Amino acid sequence: MRSLPKLLALFCLAVCAFALLSATARACPMCSQSIAEEDLLPKAYMYSILFMLGMPATVFGGIGTAIFLKCRKYATEVPAGEPLAEATPVADPNEHELAAQA
Repeated sequence: MRSLPKLLALFCLAVCAFALLSATARACPMCSQSIAEEDLLPKAYMYSILFMLGMPATVFGGIGTAIFLKCRKYATEVPAGEPLAEATPVADPNEHELAAQA
């Protein structure tokens, strides 16, 4: 098992490598040329990317919040020391036939 300082050093090395190599990661020449000529197009791309990245977080965050609030409301309604849900007895499907035969 690796120690924490080794993992931290490896993480820092990976971050530095990505930071140095990010300058070489560019769009194809035609795409970057067409975007560079326009003033509003780069901002439009930026806002569309932010919107696409924000939607899953908003949806899953909303669903998670709703589940959390329902669980918290349910926990406050159930008195302490009582079981969370009462088990209802399941009727035996053959019970009616057995009573008719007897």
